[in-house]
Amino acid sequence: MPSSMHFWRDPALPFLEGRRATGSLSCYAPHTHPTFSIGIVDAGRSVFTLAASSMPIAPGDVVLVRAGDVHCCNPEDLQSWSYRMFHLDLPWLEALLSESPATAGLARAMRSQVIRSEQAVRLLDRMSTALDGRAGDKEAEVITCLHELMLLCAEAAGSVAQAHSYEDQPGDAGLRRAYDYLQAHCRQTVAIDTLAQVAGTGRYQLIRQFRRRYGLTPHALQLDMKINQARALLQQGASATDAAYDTGFADQSHFHRVFKSRVAATPLQYRKA
Repeated sequence: MPSSMHFWRDPALPFLEGRRATGSLSCYAPHTHPTFSIGIVDAGRSVFTLAASSMPIAPGDVVLVRAGDVHCCNPEDLQSWSYRMFHLDLPWLEALLSESPATAGLARAMRSQVIRSEQAVRLLDRMSTALDGRAGDKEAEVITCLHELMLLCAEAAGSVAQAHSYEDQPGDAGLRRAYDYLQAHCRQTVAIDTLAQVAGTGRYQLIRQFRRRYGLTPHALQLDMKINQARALLQQGASATDAAYDTGFADQSHFHRVFKSRVAATPLQYRKA
C-alpha cells in the first residue's frame, strides 16, 4: 500500500485539524495535545499507549485522547497502517457540548479510551466526507457528527469501552504548579532545581511525580510543549526556522528531529499542509 498523508485545515473551521494517513510506517514518541483528539484505525494493527498502559487496536477502533494526556499510537510489528485523527480546540468543544444537558462537561470529564462501535465509525466517516467536500453546510455536518459521537462515547464508556486513565492524586497541587510553570516558561531553559522549588519537593521526588502523572520527565514534557507551540506557529504561516527559534530551539536539526518524532511529519510538510 503506497504511503500518503493528507491534512484537513479549513479557515471556516478554525477549531479543527484533521489528518488522514495511509500505509504509514511512522512511529510516534510519547506526546500530548492541547486539543481533545479523536482517532480511528482504517487498516492494519497498532498499539495505543497511554502513560504506562498499552492495548492493541484494529480497524474500526475509535480512540479518544483527553487534552494533556501523554500517549502514542504506533504500528504493530513495524507493519504499515492507516488512520484518521481529528484534533478539536478544547474551549470550542466545551462550548458546543455545554449547549446540551446530556453532553455538558464531557470534553474534560471523558477519559482517554478506546471504543468499538459501528455507529462511531459511521459518524467519523460522515465527518470525513464533509471535510473532503466543498458544501456550505460543512460546519453543520461536523457539529452534528461530533455531538452525536460524544454522546455515543459517553454511553459506551460504562460498558463496552476498554479504557485506561490516570487521575490527579491527593497532594498533586505542587506538581500542578510545576507543570504550569514549565508551560509558561517552556521556551526557556528550566532547571530541575527551579521546578522542584516551585513544586515544594525534592528533585528526585519531582521526577518521579512527573513520570507517574504525565508519563514523561520534565525535560521530555517541555520538548512536547515546545512542539505544540511550534505547530501553532507553523499553522499561522511561520517558517520552520522562525518556529524553531521562537520556541527556543537553537539547533534546526534538533528541532526537525523532535518535531517529526511527535507529529510524524517534517515542519515543512506540516506547514505546507
